[in-house]
Amino acid sequence: MRTPILLVGLLALAPAARLAAQTDYYLRAGATGWGTLVHDFIAADVDTKASIGPLVAVGLGHSIAPRYRAGVELTLSSSALHTEYGSVTTDLGSARTGSALAFLDGGVSGGLRWQAGLGFLHYFAGAAGGLLEEGATRLLVGGGLDYRRPLLAAWDLTVAARYDFHRFNTPALKAHGFSGGQGVQRVSLAIGLARGHR
Repeated sequence: MRTPILLVGLLALAPAARLAAQTDYYLRAGATGWGTLVHDFIAADVDTKASIGPLVAVGLGHSIAPRYRAGVELTLSSSALHTEYGSVTTDLGSARTGSALAFLDGGVSGGLRWQAGLGFLHYFAGAAGGLLEEGATRLLVGGGLDYRRPLLAAWDLTVAARYDFHRFNTPALKAHGFSGGQGVQRVSLAIGLARGHR
C-alpha cells in the first residue's frame, strides 16, 4: 500500500520540480544615464536633465519554449535634476523612479540573451512647487542584452545593458503650457547575481 502512495507523491512533485528548474530570478545594481527631460528656447536653449544615477533591478522569468522566457523586471532609480540655461545651471532636486516591465527574452549565443518588453515608469512625487510635485506615470518601452557566466555552484554572474524610451510630461509642466511630451531615452548598465537558469 505504501509503494503506490509513494509513487503518486513523487509524480505529484515532479511538475513542481520542473517548474522550479525553469524559473529564473536575479538581482542587479548599476547606473542609469538620461536624455533631456524638457527642452525649451527662451533667447537661448533651456534644457532640464537628469544626471547619471544609481539603479537597482530585480527580475523573474519563466521558460515558455526551449530558447525563450517571459517574465517581469522591476527597477528603482534616483537621479539629480538640473536645468541648463546658457552657462547657468540650476539645481532642481531629484527624480526618483520605479518601473515594471513585462518582457520576452531569447538566446543569442552562449550566455548572451536579448530582451524586449513593455511596461510603465513612475516618477515619485517630489518637493512642493517642483517639476515633479505630483509625480507621473508613463508608458515604457525597453530592450537590451544580458550576459551570464557561472560564478558559484548555484549562482551566475550577470551583466545587463538596457535601453528604454518614454514620453515625459507632468501636471506642473502642463500648467506652464507644455501640452505635449518630451521623448526621453535612458541607457543603463548593471551587474549582479542570477539563479535558476542553467
